[in-house]
Amino acid sequence: MSDQIRPSAITLPEIIPEGVITVFDFFIDRFPHIDRETWFARFSSGKVWSSSGVLDPSTVYRPLEEVYYRREVDREPPVRTDYSTVWEDDDLLVIDKPPNLPVIPGGPWVRHNLLHLLEQDTGNSELVPLHRIDRLTSGLIAFSKRQATRKDFTAMFQFGAPIEKTYTAVCEVSSTPPIKYAILDHHIVRCPERFWLQITKPGLQHNAHSTINLIDADKKLALYSITPSTGRRHQIRVQLAAAGLPVFGDPLYGSDPCKDPDNRGRRMWLDAHRLTLTHFRLQQLETTLSAEWVSSRTPEEMWRNAQRIL
Repeated sequence: MSDQIRPSAITLPEIIPEGVITVFDFFIDRFPHIDRETWFARFSSGKVWSSSGVLDPSTVYRPLEEVYYRREVDREPPVRTDYSTVWEDDDLLVIDKPPNLPVIPGGPWVRHNLLHLLEQDTGNSELVPLHRIDRLTSGLIAFSKRQATRKDFTAMFQFGAPIEKTYTAVCEVSSTPPIKYAILDHHIVRCPERFWLQITKPGLQHNAHSTINLIDADKKLALYSITPSTGRRHQIRVQLAAAGLPVFGDPLYGSDPCKDPDNRGRRMWLDAHRLTLTHFRLQQLETTLSAEWVSSRTPEEMWRNAQRIL
């Protein structure tokens, strides 16, 4: 299969950002970490386009237009590539991914991501991830294999569907004894000052819900099982930090945060451990699916390994 990467896509917001007249203006505003000269060169060389054709720096902003663009980086950071296949049939692929492997292109990772690796290894350019999992998080991630049946599997991960996601986290302890059980409810939004961070906003309607259960603990660390019922960006990491239980090794929300959103220097102890599906009706395939998939990292193994590096 060709090493050609998929273009990135973005839908222009319906409400035009303040000061934006052209699509070029929007990209400068939306991606402040990429300098103006770089975007000008991309627009001028045909690397930004829509269904109406190639866009240049003077193309007027059109709300809700789908815009595609080619991303480039001089040197991509190394990633782990030792993923394994947990389940596969004609329509669904479940992968157990290692930490420090992005699922999709983003930031300095264009080719060094799970989606591109899978496309190269399988020859399937129709693969699409069905839910979120952070680069630093290890564990299970499901992919739709065919556009023809994608609608069924996308519905599988919508709110209220009969699927349960269970995570394992080693957390830093700030109270003695640590919390044994809690239902975490927060309103999570993007931090306006640092776009790569999410924050909780008190007093607003909750949009993030998780349940945590203590498995083990010592004086410095605690091992938790977490079951989220929503899927906000960085949800588990943000909610655990807000509860005084930041994930051990978390470079953004831990006790020793790093200002670099692409920090790659340490292991974060969060694993997407289990996916459980109960009698989910696949309308297009006219069948019912029940399954349970488990990652290769047991909670006990994570606990022992985290304690060794303290």
